[in-house]
Amino acid sequence: MSDNQSFFSRWSQRKTEQQTEETEAPLSEEAIDVEEAPLTDEDMPDIESLDNDSNFEQFFSPGVSEELRNLALRKLFRLPEFNIRDGLNDYDDDFSKMPALTQEVVSKLRSWADEKIEEAEEGFKEGVNGETDEHPESTSDTTKVESHNFSDLDDSDDLGDADLEC
Repeated sequence: MSDNQSFFSRWSQRKTEQQTEETEAPLSEEAIDVEEAPLTDEDMPDIESLDNDSNFEQFFSPGVSEELRNLALRKLFRLPEFNIRDGLNDYDDDFSKMPALTQEVVSKLRSWADEKIEEAEEGFKEGVNGETDEHPESTSDTTKVESHNFSDLDDSDDLGDADLEC
C-alpha cells in the first residue's frame, strides 16, 4: 500500500504544482490585447473580400453584431468546400422555369388525349346501350356490363363493416 500511496501523493503534488504554475504564468501580449479591446464591426474585413483562406473566427468576437456575423457565416457556407449538393434532394432543381413544349409534342399529346376520350365514350355508350353493330370486333367480355341479380342475398349475409342504413 505504501507504493500506491506514494504514487498517488506524487501525482497529487505534481498536479497542484502544475495548476499553481498556470495561474502564476504571465499573460502574453496577444492575450492582453484581446482582453483589453474586443473586436467590433469596424475592425472586421469587408464581407466581399473573404475567401477560403480568410479567418472567420474573428466574427465570433463579442463586440461583433449578429447581422455581420450572419453575413460572414453566409459567405463561409457559400464557399465551394461547403456548398456541395449530394444530388439526392429532389428539390435541388428549379422547377419554376420549365421549358416550353414544342408544337409537335403538344399536337401528339392532344391527339393521344382525344383518342383516349373517344375510347372512353365508346365504351360508355356500349355499356349503356348494349352491344352496337358498328364495332363488333371491339366488344369483348371485359367491356360488357353484366347485370347481377342480388335478390338471392338475404339480410344475414356478411356485408363487411359498411353502414348501409341511411
